[in-house]
Amino acid sequence: MISGTPFLIGDVDETWPRIAHLVAGVDPSDNAGDDLRRDCREGRALCLTSDDGVLVIQLMPDRSGSGDLELFVRLAVSDGESGAIQRNDAHLDAIARELGAKRLVFHTLRSGMHRVLNPTWHVRYTAFERLVNGPESRTAG
Repeated sequence: MISGTPFLIGDVDETWPRIAHLVAGVDPSDNAGDDLRRDCREGRALCLTSDDGVLVIQLMPDRSGSGDLELFVRLAVSDGESGAIQRNDAHLDAIARELGAKRLVFHTLRSGMHRVLNPTWHVRYTAFERLVNGPESRTAG
């Protein structure tokens, strides 16, 4: 167990077959594939397993430059019963505290995520994107 939680440190390669079919819809910017597994193998990220699912976490400096540390949840996949996020929120706090993080952070493409998160979570930034326009879309000036 890590930080008194039900999570165990797992081997990402042994764990991957358990969750590979669930990872297909994960935001590719979160490196939910070869980069994520390589980071676990090389010690930059940590794979945690429990009866509820799998987390891959990484301790990172705060993006604002405050000097604080953030625990970035790079992957959270539940293959257990519904409600895994709510059941494990306090466990994430315990792990983050033990690692010295001041903040928990994750990215998602799921627009309805706010409906299942505990109310202490909030949106810190919003990302916008679009395809690059080709030369035919430019207006002549």
